[in-house]
Amino acid sequence: MEVYSHHVIGEIIGVLADESVLDETGKVDATKLNAFVFDQFRNGYYAIGEKVGQAWHTGTPLMKE
Repeated sequence: MEVYSHHVIGEIIGVLADESVLDETGKVDATKLNAFVFDQFRNGYYAIGEKVGQAWHTGTPLMKE
């Protein structure tokens, strides 16, 4: 399996979000975004929505291999 690595360095200078995608604390709720991503290697668009794992935890066993 090939693993690709990209480093992106930048400064976020502003963020805008419609109130309809915010939770009760004012933070963006990813499940309300109806977001999608483009995969240039598979030439497709993929929907994002359902939570499928816990960040910084789900992949831990893979790091030990």
